Amino acid sequence: MEAGGPLSVMVVNDHLAFAEALALAIESADELTCVGTAIAIEQAVILADEFEPSVAVVDLRLDHGDPLDGTRRLLDQHPGMHVLVLSSLPLSRALVCDVAEAGASGLLPKSSNLRQVVQMIPALRDGSFAVSRRDLVSLLRSDVTSEAPRRSQGSAQLTRRERDILLLLGSGVDLQSAAFRLGITINTARGYVKNLYRKLGVHSQLELLAVARERGLLDAAG
Repeated sequence: MEAGGPLSVMVVNDHLAFAEALALAIESADELTCVGTAIAIEQAVILADEFEPSVAVVDLRLDHGDPLDGTRRLLDQHPGMHVLVLSSLPLSRALVCDVAEAGASGLLPKSSNLRQVVQMIPALRDGSFAVSRRDLVSLLRSDVTSEAPRRSQGSAQLTRRERDILLLLGSGVDLQSAAFRLGITINTARGYVKNLYRKLGVHSQLELLAVARERGLLDAAG
């Protein structure tokens, strides 16, 4: 609970029936209150400026505006806010990474019942990234079953510039020096590394180079 009252929540969802049902479920919880609903990011920004909610529950699919860009915008303007993303997409490592990188505090499938969504909201405040136990188990199991084919993929999916970056990193060059050698900005180089992380299904440079070496991508890049 917030000091002096319940935790304030904003719902951002263009499915009006779902948004209204979720708002009612939030209001029925003793420790929560819904300050309003928005059907688009622009409307959510206005609502957030007016009511300064502690939590925004944002649908990953909106007809107007990119929800992840919208999440970044909301958090830039209201850094103390927490965002719970609801997604109708299959849960995957890449999806979790995209949502977490946007600054969100949690992710739930849109198929979750209203009680699960309401119960997840207070858990967003502890500073970790929240997913349900069931979804975490599903994600880990899918990673295990996909590990072999993921490791056996070739290098055809990489662009020439991504291969250049990969080769330089594999030779021990730091990212800033790699950017200088290739005549690109450090931000552009970071973008290529982010693409490499996504394509190879990794989360760190150490894991990137290990997987690339295992697949023979460093030799292919050379």
